[in-house]
Amino acid sequence: MGEKTELLAPGGSLEMVKAVFESGADAVYVGTLGFSRRASGWELTHDRIKEACELANEKEKKLRVALNSDVTPEEIPILLGKIKDYSEWGVKEIIVRTPELMIAVKKEFPNLVIHASIGCNIQTRKEMEFYKEAGATQFVASTNFYSYEPLRRLKNQADSVGLGLELLIFGNRCIGGVGGCVLHGSFKDFFEEIVVEDTDGTSRIKVRGNPNKGGSCFRPCQDIDNPKIRARIPSEVYQKYKGKKNESFAVVEGLYWYLSLGAKTLKLQGREYPVPLIADITKAYRGFIDDYLRGEDMDSSPWKDELTKLAKKRDKLRKETTSELLKKIS
Repeated sequence: MGEKTELLAPGGSLEMVKAVFESGADAVYVGTLGFSRRASGWELTHDRIKEACELANEKEKKLRVALNSDVTPEEIPILLGKIKDYSEWGVKEIIVRTPELMIAVKKEFPNLVIHASIGCNIQTRKEMEFYKEAGATQFVASTNFYSYEPLRRLKNQADSVGLGLELLIFGNRCIGGVGGCVLHGSFKDFFEEIVVEDTDGTSRIKVRGNPNKGGSCFRPCQDIDNPKIRARIPSEVYQKYKGKKNESFAVVEGLYWYLSLGAKTLKLQGREYPVPLIADITKAYRGFIDDYLRGEDMDSSPWKDELTKLAKKRDKLRKETTSELLKKIS
């Protein structure tokens, strides 16, 4: 496989950061309060990010900080101030969606590694070249790519452009790819602005209902034929999304060929789930990947059945959350 593929796990709390490191994650990503693509309850305050960084340094592992909601030009100086602290604490990598922020970070912190977020929804060579020019050195493949041949071609393109490839192996596939769905725009009447205040004295307005503004999506695709939901969606948009849903998934059967592609990073989503569940999922993927590295038969690995069971637990929790979100718009 050449260079070791990194296992990247979520850190929705300081407790989760510690748990997934102990479960075998090579790196953990956390969200800056107010500025990542999750609700504020699963982001970390400035002081907690420092603690998480200290923990990563102690374990000689990596902490990656996500600032991957949409950012305005006025917010860039604020984020550069935060990133200056991160860099001084030992953070070497950040996750970004907004090209203008990438450009500013590249200029101010040339040694910092910039990852183009999954929200960039990168699918073509042209898009790879665009984000590389902005400053990215690695990107998360669009969730529209999940079978071997399309991913192999994407990996070859990434190699030729000079970008590292990151693959999501446990998470959700949005219609059109994460960051590419437009359904949430039909439910602006239900958006809710929430002010979050960080421990460094900064604050930001998150918008519940708009994932690009740091709020959870209401997931209208999960019940698109509900009359109350259908009535709000323009006909041409409805026709595009009819019969399609945001899907949760776990790469189990095909993990060996994900590994054989030689991607830089395999990523797990799940900042919003209980710590013990995410720790167990990280441990299972660590074991499954190590079986592959040892040349063992992955079909007979005990981690295969364990991951299938854990994915079902995740799906049950996600279904409950989806039901609550849909109530807000129907």
